Amino acid sequence: MGEVFSADVSRLRQWQKLMGEITDITDNVVRDFESEARACLDWVGQDDSMAKELRPRDRKEREAASNTGTSLMEAIGGISRALHVNGNIIQGAQNDAFDAIKNESSKSGKH
Repeated sequence: MGEVFSADVSRLRQWQKLMGEITDITDNVVRDFESEARACLDWVGQDDSMAKELRPRDRKEREAASNTGTSLMEAIGGISRALHVNGNIIQGAQNDAFDAIKNESSKSGKH
């Protein structure tokens, strides 16, 4: 017996919707983080020895956090887009198969 392929497009659409909602919820996270982080730039001091020692490390950690957040947001967006495209492809294949079955059954009167 041959392999069977099946896909539940409605479930795929549910996951796509969920990923879209996650994207909407988290869309401004990086921007909000950067805005809040700017508000406390002076926590390490201004020009004393502590500031000179900690400011570069603080900047590096903030940049790393922003880059990580941006990468995560891009990944979430990519998953959402991939689910959308895959859903369209699968739905199209299913529609084509149903149409072919319908066409063949109308020729013979059997299905």
